[in-house]
Amino acid sequence: MKKILTVGIITAMLFSLSLTISCNKKSPSTSDSDSSIPENTVPSSGSHKSKDVTVEIRAAWWGDTNRHALYKKIIDKFVDAYPHIKVITEPTSWGDYWDKIQVQSAGGNAPDFMGMHQQYASDYVRRGILEPLDDFISDGVISTDGWTKSTLATGTIDGVTYMIPMGVAFTSCFVNEGAIKELGLESPPFDWSWDDLMSWGKEARTALDSAGKTDSWVFVDGSTNLNSWRYFVRQRGHEIYNEDGTIGFTVEDVEKWWTMFNKFREAGIVPDSATSTEYSNAALEDSLFSRDKVLINVVPINQYQLYCTTFPDKTVSIIRNPTAGSYGDSVGEFPEGAHFAISAKTSKKKKLAAAQLLNFWVNTKEGLSLFGLDQGVPGNLDLADAYSKNLDKYQLKIQEFVTTLSDIATPTILPPSGATEVDSIFKSLGEEVQFGHKHPKAGAQEFYDKVVSILSKNKN
Repeated sequence: MKKILTVGIITAMLFSLSLTISCNKKSPSTSDSDSSIPENTVPSSGSHKSKDVTVEIRAAWWGDTNRHALYKKIIDKFVDAYPHIKVITEPTSWGDYWDKIQVQSAGGNAPDFMGMHQQYASDYVRRGILEPLDDFISDGVISTDGWTKSTLATGTIDGVTYMIPMGVAFTSCFVNEGAIKELGLESPPFDWSWDDLMSWGKEARTALDSAGKTDSWVFVDGSTNLNSWRYFVRQRGHEIYNEDGTIGFTVEDVEKWWTMFNKFREAGIVPDSATSTEYSNAALEDSLFSRDKVLINVVPINQYQLYCTTFPDKTVSIIRNPTAGSYGDSVGEFPEGAHFAISAKTSKKKKLAAAQLLNFWVNTKEGLSLFGLDQGVPGNLDLADAYSKNLDKYQLKIQEFVTTLSDIATPTILPPSGATEVDSIFKSLGEEVQFGHKHPKAGAQEFYDKVVSILSKNKN
């Protein structure tokens, strides 16, 4: 269940987007008739009211209140086009989402339509939770017109399509420019390293203390975040997993990561353990960044507009995730992005309705005009005009960042079966190190040994 993610997908996507913005011309496939969408996926007015039996599906995703409101608008548009379908929404925060969906899936009650992530997809496929989408694609229920093969490949496992990409994005750092200026400091440059975070962070710590802000910090604690550590592992020239599903990192990769964050914590650059834990699953409006308790937050770039509109009084800039510095000499960035998937544990009618919702979301002008760049650059290149002409100044910065990082990023390897358990153990052991209950070296060795066991178990 391994597949390499390629960077070329982004080049094609952004090239098409830039042509649309600069020329604003419609090709035959992006005409007002939506001829690129199969006829049986977008009903004519009232066509389903008398012919089809009413069906109710559940739709789940992660996000904050603004995203929930946006996605509700997309679903309302969908229901207007498919009045025989009723959609029950189940939005939650990122952390709560995966806890909830894991319990639901174990009980055979996964949402019919759900958000999915590459980190966890192989596990859900192995357990039979995700429905193969190839029949829906061949039947024209889900259109692939306007999509590159490499973009669609990010949703395939062992040659079977289980997910459709929401968009392509990268991890970034959001900087509270106003708060930094008030401290009499200059913000870090776009390209900075972990060493720079330590040196600049100490200056910022001193400035915070001088301003009486002893309960504020510089940077978020990413020590228990596996995706952030994945960047670090890649910066050291390794991958978490090899292509054959075996372990790709070293014990030292883990030890250095947890040791580095211990030093950040001791220097007052990241919050104390109790504070980080308290705010780990906080909604955006209640986060440390929203409360001006951290100067820099690590966030997927697609959330930039959300941050700027949620906090109109803050001036937020974007810089890269810290680069390797003295810790390595490789690039950490790789193409990221969330996906949509359908439950395999539901009825045939509900699977069809969920597939129709998925197609409406990413393959119609009505859906994309609302969805925009919420999850990165959308994959349907033929329909870029549905949203590109409406990009605001924040979304243009998202596009610029993705363009810049696409020239830097390198391919990665998708996580194999067992990755969900690996993520959970990384978090739990990371918290033990974070609270000082375990030494980084001991924790690193324990994590390594457990990952070897997990991967071996899942290969059998």
